[in-house]
Amino acid sequence: MNKVVPLAALPVASPNVGQSTLVEDVAPADCWQCEDCGHLQLATIVDPAFQYRNFQYETGISLGLREHFGRFMGELVERGDLKDDSFVIDIGSNDGSLLQLAKDHGGSKVLGIDPAERIARDATARGVPTIGDFFTPDLADTIAAEHGRADVVISNNTVANIDDLHSLFGGMRTVLADDGIVVVETQYGLDMIERMLLDVIYHEHVSYFATRPMQTFFEAVGLELIRAERIAPKGGSIRFIAQKKGGPRSVDASVVELIVEEEKAGFYDGRMFDTFNKRIADTGAEIRKRLEASREQTARGLVFGASVGCAALIHYFELGDLIDAVFDDTPLTNVIRSTHGDIPVLTGAQLKNEMPCDVGVLAWRYTTAIASGQQDFVAAGGRFYRALPDLAYRDGTEDEKPMA
Repeated sequence: MNKVVPLAALPVASPNVGQSTLVEDVAPADCWQCEDCGHLQLATIVDPAFQYRNFQYETGISLGLREHFGRFMGELVERGDLKDDSFVIDIGSNDGSLLQLAKDHGGSKVLGIDPAERIARDATARGVPTIGDFFTPDLADTIAAEHGRADVVISNNTVANIDDLHSLFGGMRTVLADDGIVVVETQYGLDMIERMLLDVIYHEHVSYFATRPMQTFFEAVGLELIRAERIAPKGGSIRFIAQKKGGPRSVDASVVELIVEEEKAGFYDGRMFDTFNKRIADTGAEIRKRLEASREQTARGLVFGASVGCAALIHYFELGDLIDAVFDDTPLTNVIRSTHGDIPVLTGAQLKNEMPCDVGVLAWRYTTAIASGQQDFVAAGGRFYRALPDLAYRDGTEDEKPMA
């Protein structure tokens, strides 16, 4: 293993796990790459029960994500993979948003699995049956015996959070019908490096996937990668589609094409990471300058975005001593921990009480949407600049769709 992205240590407790679990522990968040298969991952694994039993984040708060899921359900119908009598399983189903859309598009039977017990109960109460537990080989055997095997097994924005990939993918094969498909959407490692998606690196995300390693993981459990496609969510993600080895579908050319693209870009030989690390240093220095300038003018350094990724950026860019308040329209916490103490988190509506200044948007994918909702602040002279992938200003009038 080679350490390819050295980063500051992060608090073990993130905004996603709730105020009651705030602790003082920090742990490394460096990224390491396997010399053999090229897989990119963290070396530090935080106890999954600590992270997910009381998980706070719900899919519904991410702008554009439900719409993205809905479009994909439509694609599955068009390709004949989702029919009126289909059984759909979602591993990491969260609030059931995707499975509800699967039902809306004709899936007659759905089942979610998610360890966040409260969220699982709420989803079940809303008509999306959800098992409130971790997906394990034993649970896969139970599901196959009691519910049958699924035509479509989906796991979106979840596989990166799981350390034991062999058990995960093996369990997927167990619950999959012989002619069914596995669909995995996750952060794309190549996009993460090329597009400077630093805010997706934190302890919840153990892995950052690329096509060649994923092909290897699937093959090890008797699955076959048949399609790989780059998609927009999270600033740059990838959708992998697999079947049981020897299944009825042919392997799409996209699999080889993306592997070749990754190799040419230098993802497997380390060339990309030197550039990425320099961009981290340069971006952090520039954001610090802007916050210092704001404090000189108004005595306040302000940023927008209190998600787990936003909190990670505060640590990576060493901003804690320059931020006086964090604003968020849907805050999951009332403080962000930093090496310089707790930073208060305020609602977006409270920004109107601040003097006009430049506000750094750590939730950078939503900069335009945030600015459009703060037009009084903008009219008074306030400005919003996104933290990634560059520090461009947005006034809320741009024709720019937020990416989930």
